[in-house]
Amino acid sequence: MRPFLYYLLVPVLTLAACQAGEHHAAREAAVYDAAADSTTFSNDMAALNSPSRKRVRSANVRCRVPDVFTATLQLEQAVNGMSGIVVESSLQNSFGPVQDLPYTRDSLKRVQLYTPTAFLTLRVPAAGLDSVVGMLTAMASFVDHRSMKEEDRTLAYLSNALKNKASGSAGITPGKQHTPLDVAAYQDAQKAKAIDRKIANLAILDDVNYATFTVQLFQAQRADIQVVVNPDRITRAGFGTAVLTAVGNGADMLRETVLFILQLWPFVLLAAIGWVIYKKRRFLAMH
Repeated sequence: MRPFLYYLLVPVLTLAACQAGEHHAAREAAVYDAAADSTTFSNDMAALNSPSRKRVRSANVRCRVPDVFTATLQLEQAVNGMSGIVVESSLQNSFGPVQDLPYTRDSLKRVQLYTPTAFLTLRVPAAGLDSVVGMLTAMASFVDHRSMKEEDRTLAYLSNALKNKASGSAGITPGKQHTPLDVAAYQDAQKAKAIDRKIANLAILDDVNYATFTVQLFQAQRADIQVVVNPDRITRAGFGTAVLTAVGNGADMLRETVLFILQLWPFVLLAAIGWVIYKKRRFLAMH
């Protein structure tokens, strides 16, 4: 009988753990939802640097680094290490002109100039933004521009929260001027507006907790050198074929020349007649 109780104890404990986890998740969701309409602040709101104010931080840096790939990898690892998010990370090359230089008898040296670049959008905890910006500027060999911005969204947050609280007590009832359908439409519209304001406040809280860091990286221009075949050499005909082609081209030129001369026979005939007339008149003039 006792072994049966042991086997029964395992699913009972598992069920209890699952119920506790669901209860904990539901409680966290309720706390997160209530934070969107909270107007209770733990610190003095009169001071602009009060920790309770809803300040949204952002930064933008464009710089040159010795190696774009290495710098991008270090940034991504640093952001992930502080529980941040890599929203976007793209690496690409900006290509310059291509030059083909003689290399050997049947090959060319092709030189392709390019500049490696990277673009990153990072969401980092607001408290760690300064350290990430400092780490990047320390890696940079040249900083094109660096900007940091802090926007106070406290009043917008309070406006949405107070409107939601006020909308909860306001309402209309059916009467002579308002039908039940009008009341239902009004209530639906108010609920939709309250949801929009709550979502806006949740977005503000996300921006307050996680700063947006935009990074543009580039490095010095590089050259990609490849040895490629010379198309003129590869496609050139052999010597025997070239000789036969030359003979054929010469025969074609001779044919065209003869035909061109034959086309001038009227002018030759007129010239001969003129010459005969000129000789005859000269002979008569002399006698």
